[in-house]
Amino acid sequence: MMNLVGDPWIPVLFEDGSHKLVSLQDLFAKGETIRDLSVNPAQRIALMRLLICIAQAALDGPKNEEDWKTSLLLIAPQSLKYLEANRHSFDLFGDKPFLQVSDLMPTLNASMDKLEFGLAAGNNPKLFDHGACEDGRCHVSAHAALSLLTFQCFSPGGMIGITSWSGIQTSKNSEHAPCLESSPLHTILRGGNVVETIWLNLLSRKQVQEHLAVGMGRPVWEQTYATLSPVPEWTQTYLGRMIPLSRGILLDGSLRKCTFVNGFSFAKLPNYREAMLTVTVFEGKKGQEYRYLPLRLERHPWRELNSVLNLNRKGKSGGPLALEHLCSLERGTVDIWTGGLAADKGKLLDMAEWVFSVPAQLLDTGTLEIYGKGVEWARRGEFSLKESVKKFASEMKMADSSGLFQWAAAEFWSVLDAQYNQLIEIAQDHAHGLDPWVTTIRRAMYTAYNQACPSSTPRQMRAFVAGQSLLHVKEPSHD
Repeated sequence: MMNLVGDPWIPVLFEDGSHKLVSLQDLFAKGETIRDLSVNPAQRIALMRLLICIAQAALDGPKNEEDWKTSLLLIAPQSLKYLEANRHSFDLFGDKPFLQVSDLMPTLNASMDKLEFGLAAGNNPKLFDHGACEDGRCHVSAHAALSLLTFQCFSPGGMIGITSWSGIQTSKNSEHAPCLESSPLHTILRGGNVVETIWLNLLSRKQVQEHLAVGMGRPVWEQTYATLSPVPEWTQTYLGRMIPLSRGILLDGSLRKCTFVNGFSFAKLPNYREAMLTVTVFEGKKGQEYRYLPLRLERHPWRELNSVLNLNRKGKSGGPLALEHLCSLERGTVDIWTGGLAADKGKLLDMAEWVFSVPAQLLDTGTLEIYGKGVEWARRGEFSLKESVKKFASEMKMADSSGLFQWAAAEFWSVLDAQYNQLIEIAQDHAHGLDPWVTTIRRAMYTAYNQACPSSTPRQMRAFVAGQSLLHVKEPSHD
């Protein structure tokens, strides 16, 4: 019988370059030799939430920042003790299956393929996957465990099947799971090995109380959820939400089908903020409102670093909570992973991820302000490019310039995406101001304009010159 503590199911990358599956037990026991997880973005986020949850439950803390600093060496031994004491809670099958509801009346209304975002299932076709069938594909236990964990964190909302949960009929409507709310950009600090990565992303009890205004709680697998009505411990505490039971799922022993219904609902912004996400403030219809910084598949997140790294919190706004640890660590550079899964209502779009190695000095408020001004310069450059392309299209009597501008904008940002490290360096040592960065922006503007707007014929040349005359960028503070 599959048990997540002792049986291998987590794909990892070892220091020697080898890729293997390891159990939870092996991951903590051999964590110093494991360089990283070897998974896609959604799986990484779900696994990190699981590992953090296990470590925090095992440590019953840490209590505060000083306690956190000394907790690194305690993570592995304490987590191993915790896993051994709670081994039965990590059975994939049995009386209390992991992240499943044994009190569901089985309907086998969904294929196991549905739990894997990369596979075609039901009305979710995939271009390069033609293996879907009515009875569902047979999955191995290790893959099923990882898919189940990831799906509970990221399952999209919409209409869903119904069944009886402890004698009560489930709802046919479902909401996005917590990790998919607003298609957010998740942020994870990276250490030299997987245990250090877990440590960097732990939150102290003090942080949880100050920023989340909830109790620490306990993981959902320690609970007995025999009722459809959740208790606050499952949905309104930090650890209770880390691995959410967003769907009521019961796997069939064949690992082809499962019973799949709605699970618990979880509070959203502004009532609760997820610790790994960046919260921004905007002027809405009701005044200032909060929202998560979204994952934009077409946009490199270097343009959002001044929001992600913002530790000057106002209410619930600011960057991920774990970044606060960096203020007490003496590190020259910080490795940051960002990524997530994007969705349009109930339709999953794609995953994306990026890795940054940024100087710790960038966390300084003044340095970050300079970086933000550099990003605003680039946005003004894009606006100027748009006006120039519109002028070219107007002179050429083109009915619509949107396609031309999309081409130009893609070229413009592709140039800057490859040069953003220059802005980071300038923000740290700004003896010459932002002038070198502005020069890079202007070069990108002219490159993009030349690519999008041809000048082969006399008519094109006249239109080209007319548009080029508008190709300049104003300093943000001048508006």
